[in-house]
Amino acid sequence: MKRIMVIAIALTLSLSFGLYAEGSQDDASYPSKDVKVIIPWSVGGMTDVLTRPITSWMEDYLGVNFIVENKPGGGGVVGSLLIENSKNDGYIIGTTSMSTISAKYISPVYPDIKKVELISQVITIPATVTVNADSPWQTLEEYIDYCKANPGKVKNSNSGNGASAHIYAEIFAAEAGIELNHIPYAGYAEGVTALLGGHVDSTNIPLPDVAQHVESGQLRLLAIASAERHPDYPDVPTLRELGYDVVLGNYSGFVAPAGTDPEKIRILDEAIGKCMEDPAIRTFLLEAGYQPLYSNHEEFAGVVKAAEEQLEYLVNDLGVEFVDD
Repeated sequence: MKRIMVIAIALTLSLSFGLYAEGSQDDASYPSKDVKVIIPWSVGGMTDVLTRPITSWMEDYLGVNFIVENKPGGGGVVGSLLIENSKNDGYIIGTTSMSTISAKYISPVYPDIKKVELISQVITIPATVTVNADSPWQTLEEYIDYCKANPGKVKNSNSGNGASAHIYAEIFAAEAGIELNHIPYAGYAEGVTALLGGHVDSTNIPLPDVAQHVESGQLRLLAIASAERHPDYPDVPTLRELGYDVVLGNYSGFVAPAGTDPEKIRILDEAIGKCMEDPAIRTFLLEAGYQPLYSNHEEFAGVVKAAEEQLEYLVNDLGVEFVDD
């Protein structure tokens, strides 16, 4: 009996070691099968457009398929919750933006950024101060002077109450000391269309969605809310250099369900970092109006924290109420 027990223990240890070795080998060879990438927004949208070339690049670099699945709904809530509740084995990842953290102010059910592991930031998308090309305002100073002389008269389009462009507008207005008449639309495209049609006077919608109309001469950029001037618009000043200490805009990056193996996060982060060094990827993003900005998972945490603080400032200090209508 003792001999049988010794053999049984030995077999158990052997099997355990074998399973451990197999798991270690799987980790060492990660990724060894297809990776699903969940985008919480529609096909053809901002995040979709920038994600697909990056995941295509990663397929070649890591040697497995990255299968993109769009799961829109609820302003990003549906897909973000799906990412949070997915298996954390490293084979399901997704994308995130400011909408992930702003959702709690407008939706009874919302994602929690603490329920995902941040992988990498890939772009920053600066907010703008944009007016119609027929507008009398040639400079930001002229625009602000008019707003101060006519509080609440200037109609400013956004992408919905509590959505990103509304957030940008509220923060900009507070810093500039002006009062705007906020007009909500269903999304960026609709808000820009309203400006093109003369239904509103201005917008703070980010650069990618106004860029083509600026280049066609239909819209005019008065300022960009980035830390530095955009390389494609070197003559357009930043809000900061005009005396308004505001850096605003959306961001996009990759996340994984909470509890994903840190080594797998590191491998994905490293691959994304290499991708963002590729001149072809950078050119594509710049031409689409994005500002490529790679931040590793630790740096990305700082970006998310800053966005959370901006939202808390709006709600707690400025008393802004976001209503999901």
